[in-house]
Amino acid sequence: MDEQTFNALRERLGDDHLGKRLRTQVDHILNVMGRGLGMFHYENIPAFTRFVEFSLRLSGLKKIGERNALQFVIRENPVSFPNLPDDFDGLRILHLSDIHIDGYPGLGGYVAKAISGQTFDLCVVTGDFRIWDTGRYLHIVEELNALVPALQCRFGIYGILGNHDFIEMVPMIESTGIPLLMNENITLEVNGSKLWVVGLDDAHFYGTHDLDKALIDVPADAAKVLLAHSPELIPQAASLGFGLYLTGHTHAGQMCLPGGIPILRNARCASKYIAGRWDFNSMSGYTSAGVGCSGVFARFNCPPEIIIHTLKKEQP
Repeated sequence: MDEQTFNALRERLGDDHLGKRLRTQVDHILNVMGRGLGMFHYENIPAFTRFVEFSLRLSGLKKIGERNALQFVIRENPVSFPNLPDDFDGLRILHLSDIHIDGYPGLGGYVAKAISGQTFDLCVVTGDFRIWDTGRYLHIVEELNALVPALQCRFGIYGILGNHDFIEMVPMIESTGIPLLMNENITLEVNGSKLWVVGLDDAHFYGTHDLDKALIDVPADAAKVLLAHSPELIPQAASLGFGLYLTGHTHAGQMCLPGGIPILRNARCASKYIAGRWDFNSMSGYTSAGVGCSGVFARFNCPPEIIIHTLKKEQP
């Protein structure tokens, strides 16, 4: 990271946030345990991913898994939103998560093609831009540049970092046209009505999320959407009055048993929050199965998904 980038991030995020992120990135002991809400990060062990890759090749399933990983499913998800202003009734949010854009040559173009023809007003990306959690990352710019034009919409594109993303990637990702919310918020406004989008830094591995900071200047009773990389902050988010919680991280298992039953669950939360649509008290939520793949580019009984959430004003 050059001095200019470091100073810009330090001014934007503060010493505590930036320091915690950087310490965890360089501490090899923490590569498995992390500082966040997750307990054991098997996906960060190179030997584990090599074993899975070898097993798939040996069994002849690798090519099948790759084909499965390119069969994107577009899902429509209507969301009943308790305090949604009338002017945002019908707002369509394109939700991408865990794109791991460098996991397969040309993946950015494949995803752009899958999105082509869809209508939406806002696009959000809930973390994990690259496939590996350490090492190089500059190469993802080409893939992002192939994808971003397909994401253009009325209210723009916003993203957050995941556990695979280094803090110094922020300026690079933003240069492609995806502003990142680092415990920050933005306001969408129509005819004086407002909807807040609040984005957190990674809670699962880095533990650098800060809801208090992210909600600065957001009225307590405001209509607001939360972008969080993992589904591990659900009770806290509901208690703060969020109407919608958009997340990913789990890949819904990525390699599942028939019926979509995950073999591994990579989040500390109840199983019903691992994949798809869910509700917690008055808050709606969706855990994306992800667009890309982690570790090994292959999927079984768990297609990659692109979700369009349509906000509906809750009727009294």
